[in-house]
Parts: sequence; structure tokens; C-alpha cells
Amino acid sequence: MNPTRPATGPARLKLRAFLFAALAGFVLFLTAGDSAGAAPKLGYTRIATAREPTALVSPPGYPRMLFVTERAGFVRIIANGRKLKQPLLDLTSKVGSSNIERGLIGLAFAPDFRTSGRFYVDYTAKNGNSIVAGYRTVPGQPTRLARGGGRLVIQIPRVNNKGNHNGGHLAFRGNLLYIAVGDGFDPGDAPDHARNLNSLRGKILRIDPRPDQGTGKPYRIPAGNPFVGLPGRDEIFAYGLRNPFTFSFFNSGGEAMMSIADVGQLRYEELNVLPFAEARGANFGWKGFEGFEPYNCGESLCPNGADPVVATGLKWPQLVYSHDEGCAIVGGLKISDPKLTAVRGRIIYGDFCSGRIRTALPHSPTIVDDRPIGFSLPARHGVTLLNGFGVDGLGRLYAFSHLGGIYRLIQR
Repeated sequence: MNPTRPATGPARLKLRAFLFAALAGFVLFLTAGDSAGAAPKLGYTRIATAREPTALVSPPGYPRMLFVTERAGFVRIIANGRKLKQPLLDLTSKVGSSNIERGLIGLAFAPDFRTSGRFYVDYTAKNGNSIVAGYRTVPGQPTRLARGGGRLVIQIPRVNNKGNHNGGHLAFRGNLLYIAVGDGFDPGDAPDHARNLNSLRGKILRIDPRPDQGTGKPYRIPAGNPFVGLPGRDEIFAYGLRNPFTFSFFNSGGEAMMSIADVGQLRYEELNVLPFAEARGANFGWKGFEGFEPYNCGESLCPNGADPVVATGLKWPQLVYSHDEGCAIVGGLKISDPKLTAVRGRIIYGDFCSGRIRTALPHSPTIVDDRPIGFSLPARHGVTLLNGFGVDGLGRLYAFSHLGGIYRLIQR
């Protein structure tokens, strides 16, 4: 059943199957795009390894440094292309990582990190709760943790003992911290967390993570949050999400944009790319819809089981692919690396299960020219387990695998 979409809404993108083989070696070059020819060749070079890396971030003021989170609870440092032996932070005593979707998941550095040393992590505690905590390095010494321990910023109770759908991605836009929170994995979001504005699960949250001296709370509520003064939690920026594993901010054609890669239930993966102003207060449809298809939309959106009406008020995804081609979408970053001329300005995304990597052009209100990048990362026993992408302060693009490899994308 194909739901009706707004007249200006996105057309469904039928993605071609992408066959890949287990690859060996540290450097691989293959032609980008769907066909061979004179196009520049793209590849990768392995720069380091980590144990089940989950995020890769470059702090403001230190463009050649990378910090990598390991699911077990370590924050590792890569300086000038070399991984240091001593981790910046060891949270293994606090982190619960028994489930592959649990662990230390997110990392973000405050814009004033060079002078304040502030950074934030997102992890699942041993009791299954989702935690965002703040730490500091010694100002001017990014590899040296300041004394005093961490500070709890926000805690979101677990839904059940399964431990899935924690989201966990963190990113700053200006001085505000955005937090991805999954629906908590009751099958099909049975409690309806994602659409419930009194629940923080199934959302993108937006806070100022500095303590509120007036109220004594560990964070501040931005006055411009969409539900301030209205029914619902003031922390919510967007809702109707199942497991928004990654999101990012970028500019396209002079317009501020946001992308959200939302992992699907049983049938579809989706990438939402839209103007930032439209993301504020947006409902992305879960659990009413999975991709474009009704999942459990109810009488208000699907009366008598009919196709959903046009005026649903939902934000439709710009790209959808089926579980015949993967199982969990990652990425959504805009490529800004000045040396990757073949794909610069495009959005890069991939899939955890299939390992395929693709790029597409952001073209509001849809995505166009979706194509394979021309290679997959090295596989083990036929699987790649692509976990995500990251960018350093020079704009250089990286990909990393659950298997441990951290790779910089290159062009010749």
C-alpha cells in the first residue's frame, strides 16, 4: 500500500541492490559512481583501530585531533594520525554494554572547548537508563582530563530490559546540545513513546547543558524550543522517531539544513533531510509510519485502514530503502572535504548490516542522484558492520566499522 504524499513531498527512491565482497588491504581504490570511466577514484586508508567504535569527533580548536568512543566505555585519542595509549576517559565502571545497542554511544565538544574544556558523553548505564554527562579537560590541554569527575546532565529511564533503541548521538549547534533518544524498544513502540510529548523517548532533544543557576537544574531550557509554554516536555525539539542513531547539521544553497537517519522496524530505513527551521517541532511519523508505509497509524491518520490523508502534518522522509538492502541506516553527513572533489557537497550514508555506502545530492524537498560510492570497507566473514562517519576540523571525512577499523576517505 502506497500512502498518499503531499504534492511537494519526496518521491520514493528505489535503491539499486549493491553487491560487495570482503576486501583486504589498507588502501583500496575503485571508481566512484555507477559506471567506470574518467571519474576521479575514491578509496580509503586505515588510520587507526578501536574496539567497537561508536562515534568519531574532532574538537573545536584542534583540527588534527580525533576522539573516538568505544562501546565498552573508553574515549580514545588520535593525535596527528597516531592513537595514544592512554584514553581520555574510562567509563567502563559506569557503562552497561551487554547489548550491541548499549554502551558509550555519543560524544560532543562544546564550542568553547579550547578555553573551557567542556565535553559531553551519552551512554547507557548498567541499569539500562540513558545518561548524558558532562566532563572537562584541563583548558589548553585536550588530552588531560580535569579533576573532579563527571556531572550528570540528564537521565532518561529505560523502557524495559531489552536495552535497544537508545539513539545516543550528540551534537552542538551553536551553544545548544542536541540529543538523539530512541523509543526504548517495546516492540512497535507499544507504549507510544515517540508520539507522546510527555515522554523524552523517540525524540531529538535540545538543551543548554550548562547548569541553571536560578533553578538549580543541571541544564537550561532554550526559550526557542517548540513546546515551551505548551503541553509537552520543554526539552523536545522533534519527535515521532524510532531510533535516530545519527543526525547532522549543514548548509545547502545558503539554507541551514538538518538530516536524521532513523532506523526502521521490520521493513524500511529512512533518511530525513529538511530545512532546519522545519525540523523544529516536527513529527517524523513513527509509530504511525515506517518509511512511507502505515505501520500503526490509527484512525486519525488512516481512517478505516485507508491510505493516509495528505494533511497529516507529518514530515516525510527524503530517502527510503527496504530491508532487502540493509537493516540499519547510519550517516547523513554532508561531505565538505576539499580534496574529495568527486563527491564534495553530497550527503553520505550507509548501512550497518549490508555495509554499502552511498551518496546523494540534497535538493529540498527531496534527494536526487543517489548512487553507490564505489567501495565498501573491509569485511570479516562477509560482513562489514559499518557504524558511522565523522569529520575532523579540516573537513576530512572518516568512516568506521564495528569491527574496529577507522578509515579516512581519499581521492587520487
